Amino acid sequence: MNNQSLLGIKRKYPSRRIFSFFICIVISTFLWFVSALNRSYTRTVAIPIKFVNFPVGKRIVNKLPPYIMADIKTSGAKLLMLLVKKSIAEITIDVSEVTSKKILAGNAAVSTVTLIGNLSKLLNTDVDLIKVKPDSIHFVFGKTFTKKVFIKPQVQINYSIPQGIFKRIKVIPQYISISADSATLAKIDTLYTEKLVLNNLNQKVEQQTNIQLPEELDGLIALSNQKVTLQINLDEYAQKTIQLPVQVLNAPANSSVKTFPAFVNVTITAPYNLFDSLNTSFLKASVDFKQITNSNEKLTVTVSSTIVDSKITKISPQKVEYIIRKQ
Repeated sequence: MNNQSLLGIKRKYPSRRIFSFFICIVISTFLWFVSALNRSYTRTVAIPIKFVNFPVGKRIVNKLPPYIMADIKTSGAKLLMLLVKKSIAEITIDVSEVTSKKILAGNAAVSTVTLIGNLSKLLNTDVDLIKVKPDSIHFVFGKTFTKKVFIKPQVQINYSIPQGIFKRIKVIPQYISISADSATLAKIDTLYTEKLVLNNLNQKVEQQTNIQLPEELDGLIALSNQKVTLQINLDEYAQKTIQLPVQVLNAPANSSVKTFPAFVNVTITAPYNLFDSLNTSFLKASVDFKQITNSNEKLTVTVSSTIVDSKITKISPQKVEYIIRKQ
Protein backbone atom coordinates (compact mmCIF):
# COMPACT_ATOMS: atom_id res chain seq x y z
CA MET A 1 0.00 0.00 0.00
CA ASN A 2 1.50 3.34 -1.07
CA ASN A 3 1.70 6.52 0.99
CA GLN A 4 -1.17 8.22 -0.88
CA SER A 5 -3.61 5.37 0.02
CA LEU A 6 -2.70 5.57 3.70
CA LEU A 7 -3.23 9.32 3.67
CA GLY A 8 -6.71 8.88 2.12
CA ILE A 9 -7.78 6.42 4.86
CA LYS A 10 -6.62 8.80 7.58
CA ARG A 11 -8.63 11.64 6.06
CA LYS A 12 -11.83 9.55 5.85
CA TYR A 13 -11.65 8.06 9.33
CA PRO A 14 -12.32 11.31 11.35
CA SER A 15 -15.33 12.10 9.15
CA ARG A 16 -16.87 8.72 9.91
CA ARG A 17 -16.37 9.21 13.65
CA ILE A 18 -18.11 12.62 13.56
CA PHE A 19 -21.00 11.17 11.56
CA SER A 20 -21.42 8.30 14.05
CA PHE A 21 -21.35 10.75 16.95
CA PHE A 22 -24.21 12.81 15.50
CA ILE A 23 -26.24 9.66 14.83
CA CYS A 24 -25.91 8.73 18.50
CA ILE A 25 -27.01 12.23 19.55
CA VAL A 26 -30.13 12.04 17.33
CA ILE A 27 -31.06 8.58 18.64
CA SER A 28 -30.57 9.68 22.27
CA THR A 29 -32.67 12.80 21.74
CA PHE A 30 -35.44 10.78 20.12
CA LEU A 31 -35.49 8.24 22.97
CA TRP A 32 -35.54 11.06 25.56
CA PHE A 33 -38.41 12.77 23.72
CA VAL A 34 -40.43 9.54 23.57
CA SER A 35 -39.83 8.97 27.27
CA ALA A 36 -40.87 12.54 28.09
CA LEU A 37 -44.09 12.19 26.11
CA ASN A 38 -45.03 9.06 28.06
CA ARG A 39 -44.54 10.68 31.48
CA SER A 40 -47.39 12.45 33.28
CA TYR A 41 -47.33 16.21 33.92
CA THR A 42 -49.42 18.67 35.90
CA ARG A 43 -50.28 22.01 34.36
CA THR A 44 -52.70 24.90 34.95
CA VAL A 45 -54.88 25.96 32.01
CA ALA A 46 -57.11 29.05 31.75
CA ILE A 47 -60.61 28.31 30.46
CA PRO A 48 -62.31 31.53 29.23
CA ILE A 49 -65.86 32.37 30.41
CA LYS A 50 -68.47 34.37 28.51
CA PHE A 51 -71.48 35.76 30.41
CA VAL A 52 -74.65 36.38 28.39
CA ASN A 53 -78.26 37.44 29.03
CA PHE A 54 -77.79 39.60 32.11
CA PRO A 55 -81.25 39.94 33.70
CA VAL A 56 -82.93 43.33 33.27
CA GLY A 57 -83.83 44.86 36.63
CA LYS A 58 -81.01 43.08 38.49
CA ARG A 59 -77.53 44.51 38.85
CA ILE A 60 -74.52 42.35 39.66
CA VAL A 61 -72.20 44.38 41.90
CA ASN A 62 -69.29 41.95 42.23
CA LYS A 63 -66.56 41.39 39.65
CA LEU A 64 -67.11 38.23 37.60
CA PRO A 65 -64.01 36.19 36.70
CA PRO A 66 -62.95 36.14 33.03
CA TYR A 67 -61.35 32.69 33.38
CA ILE A 68 -61.61 29.43 35.31
CA MET A 69 -58.13 28.20 36.26
CA ALA A 70 -58.02 24.39 36.09
CA ASP A 71 -55.13 22.20 37.33
CA ILE A 72 -54.96 19.16 35.05
CA LYS A 73 -52.81 16.03 34.85
CA THR A 74 -52.09 14.30 31.57
CA SER A 75 -49.33 12.71 29.52
CA GLY A 76 -46.65 14.76 27.81
CA ALA A 77 -48.02 13.85 24.38
CA LYS A 78 -51.53 15.09 25.21
CA LEU A 79 -50.15 18.18 26.92
CA LEU A 80 -48.14 18.93 23.79
CA MET A 81 -51.37 18.75 21.78
CA LEU A 82 -52.92 21.34 24.11
CA LEU A 83 -49.92 23.66 23.77
CA VAL A 84 -49.99 23.39 19.97
CA LYS A 85 -53.73 24.10 19.94
CA LYS A 86 -53.17 27.29 22.04
CA SER A 87 -56.84 28.42 22.22
CA ILE A 88 -59.40 26.68 24.46
CA ALA A 89 -63.13 26.77 23.79
CA GLU A 90 -64.90 29.23 26.09
CA ILE A 91 -67.71 28.34 28.49
CA THR A 92 -70.91 30.36 28.04
CA ILE A 93 -72.97 31.13 31.16
CA ASP A 94 -76.59 32.25 30.78
CA VAL A 95 -76.83 34.61 33.77
CA SER A 96 -80.62 34.88 33.60
CA GLU A 97 -81.00 31.11 33.78
CA VAL A 98 -78.53 30.71 36.64
CA THR A 99 -79.91 33.52 38.76
CA SER A 100 -83.56 32.60 38.24
CA LYS A 101 -82.95 29.16 39.81
CA LYS A 102 -80.34 29.85 42.46
CA ILE A 103 -81.21 33.18 44.10
CA LEU A 104 -80.84 33.03 47.87
CA ALA A 105 -81.04 36.19 50.00
CA GLY A 106 -80.27 38.36 46.97
CA ASN A 107 -77.27 36.28 45.88
CA ALA A 108 -76.68 33.35 43.54
CA ALA A 109 -73.82 30.94 42.89
CA VAL A 110 -72.92 28.20 40.44
CA SER A 111 -70.27 25.47 40.75
CA THR A 112 -67.39 25.82 38.31
CA VAL A 113 -66.94 22.04 38.17
CA THR A 114 -70.55 21.79 37.02
CA LEU A 115 -69.92 24.48 34.41
CA ILE A 116 -66.85 22.71 33.05
CA GLY A 117 -68.66 19.38 32.78
CA ASN A 118 -66.64 16.90 30.74
CA LEU A 119 -63.22 18.56 30.70
CA SER A 120 -61.75 15.98 28.32
CA LYS A 121 -64.47 16.82 25.81
CA LEU A 122 -63.91 20.54 26.30
CA LEU A 123 -60.16 20.22 25.69
CA ASN A 124 -60.53 17.55 23.00
CA THR A 125 -58.06 15.25 24.78
CA ASP A 126 -58.04 12.93 27.82
CA VAL A 127 -57.02 14.75 31.02
CA ASP A 128 -57.57 14.34 34.75
CA LEU A 129 -59.01 17.34 36.61
CA ILE A 130 -57.19 17.96 39.90
CA LYS A 131 -58.51 21.33 41.08
CA VAL A 132 -60.36 24.41 39.80
CA LYS A 133 -60.18 28.00 40.96
CA PRO A 134 -62.52 29.54 41.83
CA ASP A 135 -64.58 26.55 42.92
CA SER A 136 -67.80 28.55 42.38
CA ILE A 137 -68.91 31.80 40.73
CA HIS A 138 -71.03 34.12 42.86
CA PHE A 139 -73.53 36.72 41.66
CA VAL A 140 -74.21 39.50 44.18
CA PHE A 141 -77.12 41.79 43.38
CA GLY A 142 -77.52 45.47 44.18
CA LYS A 143 -80.20 48.10 43.64
CA THR A 144 -80.91 48.75 39.98
CA PHE A 145 -82.20 51.73 38.03
CA THR A 146 -83.34 51.93 34.42
CA LYS A 147 -83.10 54.62 31.74
CA LYS A 148 -83.37 54.92 27.97
CA VAL A 149 -80.28 55.70 25.90
CA PHE A 150 -79.79 56.75 22.28
CA ILE A 151 -78.31 54.21 19.83
CA LYS A 152 -75.93 55.71 17.27
CA PRO A 153 -74.97 53.66 14.19
CA GLN A 154 -71.40 53.14 13.00
CA VAL A 155 -71.59 52.53 9.25
CA GLN A 156 -68.80 52.81 6.70
CA ILE A 157 -69.81 52.81 3.03
CA ASN A 158 -66.87 52.08 0.72
CA TYR A 159 -67.84 53.54 -2.64
CA SER A 160 -67.72 56.83 -4.45
CA ILE A 161 -71.04 58.54 -3.83
CA PRO A 162 -72.26 60.06 -7.13
CA GLN A 163 -73.08 63.75 -7.04
CA GLY A 164 -76.69 64.18 -5.97
CA ILE A 165 -77.04 60.90 -4.05
CA PHE A 166 -78.18 61.04 -0.43
CA LYS A 167 -77.86 58.32 2.18
CA ARG A 168 -79.92 58.13 5.35
CA ILE A 169 -79.55 55.64 8.21
CA LYS A 170 -82.46 54.75 10.47
CA VAL A 171 -81.98 52.73 13.67
CA ILE A 172 -84.83 50.50 14.94
CA PRO A 173 -85.28 50.90 17.86
CA GLN A 174 -83.63 54.31 18.19
CA TYR A 175 -83.62 54.04 22.00
CA ILE A 176 -83.17 51.03 24.30
CA SER A 177 -83.49 50.56 28.06
CA ILE A 178 -80.41 49.89 30.14
CA SER A 179 -80.24 48.86 33.81
CA ALA A 180 -77.40 49.63 36.22
CA ASP A 181 -76.61 51.55 39.39
CA SER A 182 -77.33 55.28 39.40
CA ALA A 183 -73.66 56.32 39.15
CA THR A 184 -73.08 54.16 36.07
CA LEU A 185 -76.30 55.31 34.40
CA ALA A 186 -75.36 58.96 34.88
CA LYS A 187 -72.30 58.44 32.64
CA ILE A 188 -74.20 56.88 29.73
CA ASP A 189 -76.33 58.83 27.24
CA THR A 190 -75.38 57.08 24.01
CA LEU A 191 -74.37 53.58 22.94
CA TYR A 192 -72.96 52.65 19.54
CA THR A 193 -73.56 49.75 17.20
CA GLU A 194 -70.74 47.53 16.08
CA LYS A 195 -69.06 48.92 12.99
CA LEU A 196 -70.79 47.86 9.77
CA VAL A 197 -68.82 48.05 6.50
CA LEU A 198 -70.77 48.05 3.22
CA ASN A 199 -69.15 47.87 -0.21
CA ASN A 200 -70.65 48.93 -3.56
CA LEU A 201 -73.94 50.01 -2.02
CA ASN A 202 -76.49 50.95 -4.67
CA GLN A 203 -79.86 50.14 -3.12
CA LYS A 204 -81.77 50.05 0.16
CA VAL A 205 -80.20 47.84 2.83
CA GLU A 206 -81.75 46.49 6.02
CA GLN A 207 -79.44 44.63 8.39
CA GLN A 208 -79.24 43.66 12.05
CA THR A 209 -76.17 44.56 14.06
CA ASN A 210 -75.06 44.12 17.67
CA ILE A 211 -74.86 46.95 20.17
CA GLN A 212 -71.23 47.56 21.08
CA LEU A 213 -70.75 47.61 24.84
CA PRO A 214 -67.55 49.29 26.09
CA GLU A 215 -65.22 46.87 27.86
CA GLU A 216 -65.32 48.89 31.09
CA LEU A 217 -69.13 48.46 31.23
CA ASP A 218 -69.14 44.73 30.56
CA GLY A 219 -71.00 43.04 33.40
CA LEU A 220 -72.11 46.35 34.91
CA ILE A 221 -75.18 47.09 32.79
CA ALA A 222 -78.00 45.05 31.29
CA LEU A 223 -79.53 45.87 27.90
CA SER A 224 -83.17 45.45 26.92
CA ASN A 225 -81.98 44.78 23.33
CA GLN A 226 -78.74 43.15 22.24
CA LYS A 227 -79.30 44.00 18.56
CA VAL A 228 -80.86 46.78 16.50
CA THR A 229 -81.91 46.95 12.85
CA LEU A 230 -80.26 49.45 10.51
CA GLN A 231 -82.20 50.71 7.50
CA ILE A 232 -79.96 52.46 4.98
CA ASN A 233 -81.82 54.30 2.22
CA LEU A 234 -80.41 55.86 -0.93
CA ASP A 235 -82.26 58.74 -2.52
CA GLU A 236 -81.59 61.53 -5.01
CA TYR A 237 -81.16 65.08 -3.84
CA ALA A 238 -83.69 67.71 -4.75
CA GLN A 239 -82.87 71.41 -4.74
CA LYS A 240 -85.25 74.31 -4.50
CA THR A 241 -85.00 78.09 -4.11
CA ILE A 242 -87.57 79.75 -1.83
CA GLN A 243 -88.13 83.41 -1.01
CA LEU A 244 -88.36 84.04 2.74
CA PRO A 245 -89.19 87.18 4.74
CA VAL A 246 -86.41 88.32 7.10
CA GLN A 247 -87.43 88.39 10.76
CA VAL A 248 -85.63 90.52 13.36
CA LEU A 249 -84.89 88.77 16.65
CA ASN A 250 -84.29 90.39 20.05
CA ALA A 251 -85.47 93.86 18.93
CA PRO A 252 -86.27 96.27 21.81
CA ALA A 253 -89.96 96.77 22.58
CA ASN A 254 -89.75 100.52 21.87
CA SER A 255 -88.05 100.12 18.48
CA SER A 256 -89.06 99.02 15.00
CA VAL A 257 -86.37 97.44 12.81
CA LYS A 258 -86.74 97.05 9.05
CA THR A 259 -84.29 95.19 6.80
CA PHE A 260 -83.38 96.01 3.19
CA PRO A 261 -84.16 93.87 1.34
CA ALA A 262 -87.08 92.53 3.36
CA PHE A 263 -86.82 89.12 1.64
CA VAL A 264 -83.93 86.76 0.84
CA ASN A 265 -83.69 83.86 -1.61
CA VAL A 266 -82.77 80.59 0.10
CA THR A 267 -81.60 77.49 -1.76
CA ILE A 268 -82.25 74.29 0.17
CA THR A 269 -81.22 70.71 -0.65
CA ALA A 270 -83.02 67.64 0.68
CA PRO A 271 -83.91 64.08 -0.39
CA TYR A 272 -86.21 63.94 -3.39
CA ASN A 273 -89.06 62.36 -1.40
CA LEU A 274 -89.13 65.52 0.76
CA PHE A 275 -89.38 67.88 -2.21
CA ASP A 276 -93.00 68.80 -1.51
CA SER A 277 -92.08 69.74 2.06
CA LEU A 278 -89.66 72.44 0.92
CA ASN A 279 -91.82 75.48 1.63
CA THR A 280 -91.89 78.58 3.84
CA SER A 281 -93.80 76.88 6.67
CA PHE A 282 -90.70 74.82 7.55
CA LEU A 283 -88.07 77.51 7.01
CA LYS A 284 -87.22 80.76 8.80
CA ALA A 285 -84.80 83.55 7.85
CA SER A 286 -83.72 85.92 10.60
CA VAL A 287 -81.21 88.50 11.79
CA ASP A 288 -80.25 89.20 15.39
CA PHE A 289 -80.64 92.76 16.74
CA LYS A 290 -77.73 92.05 19.12
CA GLN A 291 -75.38 92.09 16.10
CA ILE A 292 -75.92 95.83 15.71
CA THR A 293 -72.89 97.94 16.61
CA ASN A 294 -71.69 101.40 15.55
CA SER A 295 -69.42 99.87 12.91
CA ASN A 296 -71.83 97.17 11.78
CA GLU A 297 -73.78 98.47 8.79
CA LYS A 298 -75.19 95.10 7.74
CA LEU A 299 -76.63 92.10 9.58
CA THR A 300 -75.88 88.45 8.73
CA VAL A 301 -78.91 86.39 7.75
CA THR A 302 -79.39 83.01 9.39
CA VAL A 303 -81.76 80.37 7.99
CA SER A 304 -83.12 77.44 10.02
CA SER A 305 -85.02 74.42 8.76
CA THR A 306 -87.23 71.93 10.59
CA ILE A 307 -86.98 69.43 7.71
CA VAL A 308 -84.89 66.41 8.70
CA ASP A 309 -81.87 65.74 6.46
CA SER A 310 -82.11 69.10 4.69
CA LYS A 311 -79.19 71.44 4.02
CA ILE A 312 -79.12 75.16 3.32
CA THR A 313 -76.70 75.62 0.41
CA LYS A 314 -77.14 79.30 -0.47
CA ILE A 315 -78.58 82.52 1.00
CA SER A 316 -78.88 85.56 -1.26
CA PRO A 317 -78.08 88.13 -0.06
CA GLN A 318 -76.14 86.82 2.94
CA LYS A 319 -76.19 90.24 4.64
CA VAL A 320 -78.92 92.89 4.72
CA GLU A 321 -79.01 96.57 5.62
CA TYR A 322 -81.35 97.85 8.33
CA ILE A 323 -83.07 100.94 9.68
CA ILE A 324 -84.21 101.51 13.28
CA ARG A 325 -87.21 103.63 14.17
CA LYS A 326 -88.20 104.61 17.66
CA GLN A 327 -91.87 104.05 18.48
